[in-house]
Amino acid sequence: MRDAVQEATYRFEGFELHACRRLLTRDGTPVRVGSRAMELLTILVERAGETVSKQHLMQRAWPDVFVHEDNLKVNIAGLRRLLDGDRRTSMITTVPGRGYRFVAEVRSAATEPLPLATRHADVLPSAPPLVGRAADVAAVAEGLVPGALVTVVGSGGIGKTVVAIVAAGRVLPAFVDGAAFVDLTKVNDGGLVPTVLASALGIGAITDPLASVIHALRTQTKLLIVDNCEHVLPTASAVVDQLIRDVPGLAILATSREPLAIREERLHRLDALRTAPSATHSAADALSYPAVDLFVRRAGERTGYAFTDADAAVVAELCRRIDGIPLAIELAATHTAARTVRDVLAMLDDQLRLLSDGPRRSPPRQQTLLATLDWSYNLLSDDEAAVLAALAVFMGRFDAEAALAVAPPHVAPLAVVDALARLCAKSLLVHEVRDGAITYRLLETTRAYCLERLARGGELATVRRRHAEYVCERLERAAGEWTQRRASEWGAAHGPLLDDLRSAIAWAGQGADPAPMIRLTVAGCTLWNHLSQLGECRDHAARALAAIGAAGLAGSATEMALQAALASATIYTRGLVPEAAEASQRALDLAEHLGDTETALRSLKTLATSDILTGNPLRAVARLEQFADIATADDRSALPDGERLFAIAEYYLGRFDSARRRLEHLATGARDSAGVRPTRFDIEREGVVGCALATVQWLTGFPDTAMRTAAHVVERALLSGHDLSLSNTLALACQIGLWSRRYAEAERYCEMLGELRPESNDMWRQPLMLYARGILACADGASEAGVDLIRQSIAAHESANLLVRTAHYLGTLALELANLGEIGEADRTVQAALDRAVAHNEHWCVPELLRIEALVRRRQNRADAAEAALSSALSRATEMGALSWRLRAANDLARLWLDRGRTDDVRPMLSPIVDAFTEGFEGPDLVAARGLISDRIRTERRDGRRPRSETRSIRSLRG
Repeated sequence: MRDAVQEATYRFEGFELHACRRLLTRDGTPVRVGSRAMELLTILVERAGETVSKQHLMQRAWPDVFVHEDNLKVNIAGLRRLLDGDRRTSMITTVPGRGYRFVAEVRSAATEPLPLATRHADVLPSAPPLVGRAADVAAVAEGLVPGALVTVVGSGGIGKTVVAIVAAGRVLPAFVDGAAFVDLTKVNDGGLVPTVLASALGIGAITDPLASVIHALRTQTKLLIVDNCEHVLPTASAVVDQLIRDVPGLAILATSREPLAIREERLHRLDALRTAPSATHSAADALSYPAVDLFVRRAGERTGYAFTDADAAVVAELCRRIDGIPLAIELAATHTAARTVRDVLAMLDDQLRLLSDGPRRSPPRQQTLLATLDWSYNLLSDDEAAVLAALAVFMGRFDAEAALAVAPPHVAPLAVVDALARLCAKSLLVHEVRDGAITYRLLETTRAYCLERLARGGELATVRRRHAEYVCERLERAAGEWTQRRASEWGAAHGPLLDDLRSAIAWAGQGADPAPMIRLTVAGCTLWNHLSQLGECRDHAARALAAIGAAGLAGSATEMALQAALASATIYTRGLVPEAAEASQRALDLAEHLGDTETALRSLKTLATSDILTGNPLRAVARLEQFADIATADDRSALPDGERLFAIAEYYLGRFDSARRRLEHLATGARDSAGVRPTRFDIEREGVVGCALATVQWLTGFPDTAMRTAAHVVERALLSGHDLSLSNTLALACQIGLWSRRYAEAERYCEMLGELRPESNDMWRQPLMLYARGILACADGASEAGVDLIRQSIAAHESANLLVRTAHYLGTLALELANLGEIGEADRTVQAALDRAVAHNEHWCVPELLRIEALVRRRQNRADAAEAALSSALSRATEMGALSWRLRAANDLARLWLDRGRTDDVRPMLSPIVDAFTEGFEGPDLVAARGLISDRIRTERRDGRRPRSETRSIRSLRG
């Protein structure tokens, strides 16, 4: 019998702290300390004399749990009361703003033995070092007092036994009669539970073992650990219930895959170890998650594996794929002896092979995860087993309706619902209650096991067919709801179906009949669009269309829907290629033939968008007039979508006043209907209207309003969760920031754009980011690098046939080339910009291009040509109401006149333009204008002349 344990012991001021067992004594008498306070005291004493941060203390005492700092303060105050007594100074001092320090003198006696309770102290099995279970052990130990029943519940391989052993060891000193460990795994007959219990307690041959056990323990204070109750649950529950009622000094710690269902039972459900997120980039970050920590420790112990930053994301993904189950992690770690971690991750495609080789020292049922799953599966009823196996076809969470859809027909609906509850109780299903709705999921290892059983039994194809039918019907219903529900509600309800849609299409694509695959593709288009998974939508639509003839569906509504989906998805993923226009026109022709108003409108919208983006706003206007005629006759709710495109076309044509009135009216309607039918025509309506309005606001002289509008629509787009809309919104908001020379905000929008998922509008997003980064680089003085980025952006736009705004981008490139002194190249570039603007009818930017041309002419010492270009820029800007372009041109003209000695002409020309602004007074262009007027006044005074209308000039200098 073991009578002592070697452990770290710390002595201070009459106290002894036995760290391993979390026991504090004073003059040899145990002192009661709560589990959190004991954890804090141990850390402080172990690091006596050092300042321990509040964050570190809270992480150690409350791992994996968010708590307020007040909890730490309360526990520290309690320790001070306990330790200090009548002392005038505290053993624990506060280090303001940092943490706490233990200042009493501490002597370590790490090798001195501490006597244990004498009877049955050596019966606890050994346990490996725990990782990530400190909070679980503390919670279990806290409940182990005489008269208590604590049951650790969890799935197979989750670590119930080890947590129970460690928790029991921690509280063992409090039980003067020691402990007994009862392993029920070898008991196949529930009637033998009392006999096995008596044997574990050393009680000899008896006729009534349970009565004898109760008689023997009646006067004792003892801890009883009953391990693995699930397979003999009725008998085990009855025995434990009677022991708790008849033996007041007995504490029972049970482990089971389902509760014992006793009134006095206190459950502690053991969850999987926390896994690192997919964005983990460093080994240090990954090791802060227990699942990764366990893998690295076990791999290091068994194979000498060394963890590096290069492996961080791989190991994090591996641990996520096996659900953070400790046994699965340990089994996976053994494979690093002969394979890289990337190879081990790849083996997860055959999870049962990976998880079928474990340590021989474990009990047979735990030597492999496969054995553990076999053990659990064999305890199920026929209905439970059939339902569990069928549920394995779901890729993630599912509800009761989904379970009923895939369950075998011979299992009655009520039996399916009952099986769900019992499988949760047995820890084979994980359930979650959110907003009153219950969803379920299988752990990935359990899912792989059940799929293997379905395949061996020849049932997999049948269950997958039921699954595909369910997914298809659910998404078809969802498409109908899409026009009625708010965006967030629709996404929350149907977004989780994405992985099941992928799985169903993959299965359907393997069959000889293409019809199921085609139907699933059509059903999935709404979901892909809502989730901005446009590359996936394009690929599946193209594949389905390739099989449309073989399915006998050419010319049908099915082909029409697929052509429309292919068109819009292609534009956003491959650019404005002929394939997109051809698909749109085919969809429009079929819609007109079939009388499908929705698809006709969608196709016209796609064609008009293509016209605008390829530099043909006039043709877009003609298509939008056709759109308005159809919508007016058949679906007036679509009119705002046509109007927003009409306003954008007007803005590119330079008709700013009309565009602004139209957009302001649309903005009011968009706010009133925000969230409803958010992405009917691919992009969320409020964001498009808001961004277009912000652009027109800036151009017409409202820069502050434009920045506020842009910030608002970005905020709304973030809430929508629609990446395509957010991408569009961020790009245009970034442009407003660049025009306003508010570079910090522009850079923030650009960074947000770069953080979107790659599949979200990548064809357009990358060129826009290149342009923004080029301008920002030039603003930071890195002009050569900036010019290179702008050139790359223009090339990328042209490659995607995204020609709109490229005239403006060429003008910006010419400006920066001129600033670098490359005047010849700047001249050629600005002429190309003007030619393109005229060819594309992009009159909106012509005043700015003329201003840039004038700058180039000045660098060529051609002052007359520069003045002519600036006069033309002023005239064009005035005609279209582009007050911001007008101010920039006027500033440059004022500089030219000042240089040429025309000081008297500066204020009469510039002051009315400055006076036309009602905001933006701190913007760089207005600041420059006020400076130019001031320069002119100073020049007059220097020359001995009194400035004319000096009072009026003060009004021009406001802000």
